[in-house]
Amino acid sequence: MAQWEDFSHIFSFNKKYSYDTKVVDQIISNRKALENQLFADRLLALAGIKGVTKVYPPKTNGDLRSLIEHIVSSELDIHHKQALIYYILKDCRSAPDAAAHFAQDCHLPEKYRLFIEGLWNLDRLEFRRAIEFLAEPSLIPTFPDEILYVLTLSQLPKHDDSLAIAYYLTAAPPLATEKVQRAFFDTLCRSNVTEAFYFTRKYDELQRRSYFEQLVEFVHKTPAGQTRSKRAMELVGLPLGEDEEEWFEETLLHGGAKSFPGAKDTVMMRRLATGQMSGLGTELESLGGKKVDGLNWDTLRESMRQTQNVYPS
Repeated sequence: MAQWEDFSHIFSFNKKYSYDTKVVDQIISNRKALENQLFADRLLALAGIKGVTKVYPPKTNGDLRSLIEHIVSSELDIHHKQALIYYILKDCRSAPDAAAHFAQDCHLPEKYRLFIEGLWNLDRLEFRRAIEFLAEPSLIPTFPDEILYVLTLSQLPKHDDSLAIAYYLTAAPPLATEKVQRAFFDTLCRSNVTEAFYFTRKYDELQRRSYFEQLVEFVHKTPAGQTRSKRAMELVGLPLGEDEEEWFEETLLHGGAKSFPGAKDTVMMRRLATGQMSGLGTELESLGGKKVDGLNWDTLRESMRQTQNVYPS
């Protein structure tokens, strides 16, 4: 057995070491916040450990010894085993230098250390600190979609949309599942409606339409107020192509956004902005509304038609 595999050597600072109760509670709480899966869980699963939530975090010295034995006896290569032990040592708050000493003693390659630092900080919900490590160019992206998804979870403390976008630009995650696609695109929508729109144009028609419809729905799901008004005006002013014009009206009048407040109003605003007042259909012809300063959709619609009759295109 190599020294780095020996529990007594790994925990030479305290062979009877066990996790602090507060650390255990924090790990369990963070697991719930991360939709019941830590990155530590993923790493331990790769080591072939079953029921990872029962073995991590270890609650006693015996549990810790058993966990280390599972890691050491796994079929992972040496550096992956050492990286996992490095992660465990990062948890040892009473021995803050233990992880660094272990990495130095076993000559853990820097790219493994940086990757584990990133994942450990993600599991601690320290997202900005995590990205400082995970954005390192020398790293081969591992769990890229999973990392990106966690960075999109806006309900978490210390969440920052810019971190998700920065990681996407650095690691180029494949966005392999609809769950990740929708989560990241919502992040883009929150950040900037226009940039989200241009992002849709990178994809084939099927995916582009899906993203575009999500954008329209996102704007209309925004709570009423200044932010919603700003996003709606930005949406109405987008340079839509012919197919996008069709998707726009279809989504708002018959699709996923039809039940949202203001859906028909948005279509009418777009029609007025583009001067397309013919063929409105019954949904828009019947749109009137309360007059504000003597105006409502009826008067605006009629005014536009009169203008078009005087100045035909």
